[in-house]
Amino acid sequence: MWCFPVPLIRCLRGRPTVKIVRWAAALPAALVALAVLQPVSHAESAKPPKKVTTVVSLTFDDGDVTHAATARMLEKRGMRGTFYVNTDTIGRDAKLTRRELAAIAKAGHEIGGHTLTHIRLTELTQGEQRAQICDDRRALVAWGYRPTTLAYPFGSVDADAKAVARRCGYDAARRVGGLKDWGCRGCQAGEDLRPRDRYEIRTPGSIRDDTLPRQMRQQVLNAEKSGGGLVPLVFHRVCDGCGLYSVSPKTLDEFLGWLATRKSRGTVVKTLHDAVGARYRPVPAE
Repeated sequence: MWCFPVPLIRCLRGRPTVKIVRWAAALPAALVALAVLQPVSHAESAKPPKKVTTVVSLTFDDGDVTHAATARMLEKRGMRGTFYVNTDTIGRDAKLTRRELAAIAKAGHEIGGHTLTHIRLTELTQGEQRAQICDDRRALVAWGYRPTTLAYPFGSVDADAKAVARRCGYDAARRVGGLKDWGCRGCQAGEDLRPRDRYEIRTPGSIRDDTLPRQMRQQVLNAEKSGGGLVPLVFHRVCDGCGLYSVSPKTLDEFLGWLATRKSRGTVVKTLHDAVGARYRPVPAE
């Protein structure tokens, strides 16, 4: 007679010794039977992977010559960035060459549009905007790239510029500003993972030469603490003491090292193309 789940003392009370011996002999088999009925799966006991809630996009504007080394710095951390270039300035002084740009793309980084000559679009007519955005994208396609995202120079954008970006075949575009940082404390911490306005994706303010590593970290932490989201960070030159809109290689590398540790918290690094699921569309006829 089986005693489970009756307590052992009550089960044995008043039974002959021989029956107790027989019961004890049968105990191992009973335990095996229970194990078969209720197996413990290793897969079930393992903790599920951390769900991704925060996506950081590292974006670099203007096709600066320092971006060749910057791309390699990211690659050492297993990261890929988005490099926005002005096709009319490629190959000029302090700018990437076509060969360097090709090497960046070959390594898996995104190449995006930034207009022909880095001009403030809000000061142009719609026809001039179309020439700056569409002709720049046509040049990138002619060079063998498939640009899907645009960065507005100076982060300057209006309704006309957004309409032109869409008409020129871009699937998303990035401004500068609109997310929480030391200059906009009341702003939302992270852009929506599915941005409400794909042609005006928000960012914190541009990284500058006086931006501290802890401030860069805080921009990511703000998003993590607020439930996640997309955090596109805007960089320009990567060099020591080379202008207001620059960051030292040491500071950037320190930040990347910290950022790599956030994966266990559900924070990952993606190009802006991958972050928003951008699709390639052909450049429309002139």
